[in-house]
Amino acid sequence: MKPTPAKSHYTFNLRDFSKIIQGLCLVTKKEIEQADQMMRLWAHETTRVLGDRLINDEDRMWMLGAISETTKISMGANFDLLFKHLDKTGNGKIESLDEYRANIFGDIFTPFGIPDRPYEEIMDKEKLIKAAEESLDRYNDMADSRMDLVLFNFAIEHLLRIRRILKQPGGHALCVGVGGSGRQSLTRLATKMGDFEIFQIEIKKVYTKVEFREDLKTLFRSVGGKGEPYTFIFTDNSIKEEGFLEDINNILNTGEVPNIFPADEKNDVQDSVRNAAKEENRCPEGTPQQLFAYFIERCKANLHIVMCFSPIGDSLRNRCRNFPSLVNCTTIDWFSEWPKDALESVAQKFLGDVDLEDDVRQSSVFMVQNFHTTTQESAKKFLKQKKRNYYVTPTSYLELINSFKRLLMEKRTEVA
Repeated sequence: MKPTPAKSHYTFNLRDFSKIIQGLCLVTKKEIEQADQMMRLWAHETTRVLGDRLINDEDRMWMLGAISETTKISMGANFDLLFKHLDKTGNGKIESLDEYRANIFGDIFTPFGIPDRPYEEIMDKEKLIKAAEESLDRYNDMADSRMDLVLFNFAIEHLLRIRRILKQPGGHALCVGVGGSGRQSLTRLATKMGDFEIFQIEIKKVYTKVEFREDLKTLFRSVGGKGEPYTFIFTDNSIKEEGFLEDINNILNTGEVPNIFPADEKNDVQDSVRNAAKEENRCPEGTPQQLFAYFIERCKANLHIVMCFSPIGDSLRNRCRNFPSLVNCTTIDWFSEWPKDALESVAQKFLGDVDLEDDVRQSSVFMVQNFHTTTQESAKKFLKQKKRNYYVTPTSYLELINSFKRLLMEKRTEVA
């Protein structure tokens, strides 16, 4: 799995190993009672940290084979027996990614507002979907603007991945996917599940590095000074100047932007953490250096950056090369194409309110899903023959469904 121009983010180091161990430490002895569960958790964490950054099924199958082999050689366990509850085909083997996808751990069953959320194995799919929908309803009750999401299995898996990263102190995520794949919506929901606040910069007509740094100072005062956990959502559209990424790179690496606070503001920042440091007995002498170091430590623990970037074009590759912390200090979640069950769930939801007979509705669901998948296949052929990319995004799928609904309405009015 060496980096290539198309896979420039395939760089693995000891930080990734430590993330796997951190993931194993999310559980307590209450949730893990048997050695088999611990092995399944190890396989899950390894897949989350290393496997989620892989961009195609060929690499993911290699990864599955590597996990299976390691389970046998290093742990003396039979991989197929360990995951026999995931076997859909009944052949006694876990050979497909579709089967292995169902190995899931998370804290979604604990309601909002409870700080100690157990991280447990999730076996019951129905219960999982119900818990995700309840979380979405709770979010919509609390939030200013509602999110009309369809929580199919694929979306719930990504929701749990982002939630897992935010659960770890100083956990940062790089969500890579085309427009409309749900990166920002799922991040917002995962943030509220952990009772964090959301921070996002507003790009105005004049928005330079000066305004960006002022926004960062406000954020630092909240996470470091007040000790409030925040998720900072940073998207492609937020990058008005490439210099913004330099500051993000520094925050990911060291937890601060060097010399962001002038002397007078630095004194205010140090005073803001004095009482908290005293309570925790962290700065015995109370020197300015100790207080500022404690402030930065709190920033590191409470601030989570989630970057939502698109893989289209060369910009992602260039950014990863210029700012290595974007890969080294984050957990990558690659949003690949929606599978067929996801496309069907979305079509069922959006065509559910259209006045159609049941068999016609089913045919319509099949039709829009078929249009989308055949266009994806044609795009692959086009790339092979003409060496040009054509991107079929989830947004175009939703537009297709809305166009169908609009045309149907127009024609019905015409006929009436």
